[in-house]
Amino acid sequence: MRTLCREVTAPDAREPLGAYIFRPGEPGAALARRVEGRVFYETFGNTPDLLAAQYGSYEHDSLFVCVLDHRRLVPAGAMRLIHPSERGFKSFHDVEAVWGEPAEAMARRTSLSLDPGRTWDIATIAVAEDYRGAALQGLVCMGLYQTLTLAAFHCGIEWFVAILDMPVFRLLRWKLRMIFAGFEGVRPMPYLGSAASLPAWCDVTDAERRLAAEDPALHEVLCQGRGIEAALRTADLSAADPYVVAEPPLAVEPGLSA
Repeated sequence: MRTLCREVTAPDAREPLGAYIFRPGEPGAALARRVEGRVFYETFGNTPDLLAAQYGSYEHDSLFVCVLDHRRLVPAGAMRLIHPSERGFKSFHDVEAVWGEPAEAMARRTSLSLDPGRTWDIATIAVAEDYRGAALQGLVCMGLYQTLTLAAFHCGIEWFVAILDMPVFRLLRWKLRMIFAGFEGVRPMPYLGSAASLPAWCDVTDAERRLAAEDPALHEVLCQGRGIEAALRTADLSAADPYVVAEPPLAVEPGLSA
């Protein structure tokens, strides 16, 4: 693991932590999967076989964000994003299986016109146990969500969807001011080991505008990539170039707005 961390770390990195974007076939993606696997086993009891069954069919449609500890040479946090494809989004498929209602119906009742061709599914979020202290967790989370936001702008993504464990949902809304909301009439349910999870969505453009008005300092960090450079190296967004949305957007979920 440390050898792999050393190999994928930017040669001129001087910051204690760094954010990186990895495509599924790249060696660095294994570091993100390592954090994902350990955290989901410790927190929810998800075994490697269960994770393989749940996410294996989406592997080629995944994009990984990973925060690395440059000094210890270990991965500190990771996020798995699923981009538009003919397979659709895992969160949309699981919503119907667990909540008994198609995502299309939830979106219509909430008066949303989600464009699946400009949507990313946040499939997993994980912070390693050693980095959940008050000081480091905030920085690792900032690195993950800063990269998510900057990469979304870079790629032309306008919506996020996810099924979020309720503590994560509250963290996103209250501490990082990421404007995630539940669908109208949908309540938390047990999901993959979580006692209570909620299908959620975020209008990226609206969230950016509201954050700029309500918390300019946090907006500078999350949406402009400035303010924490001394502690965390900003991700190279060119790694996400293959995921820039093509014109016209790819419609992958019939019934949702294209």
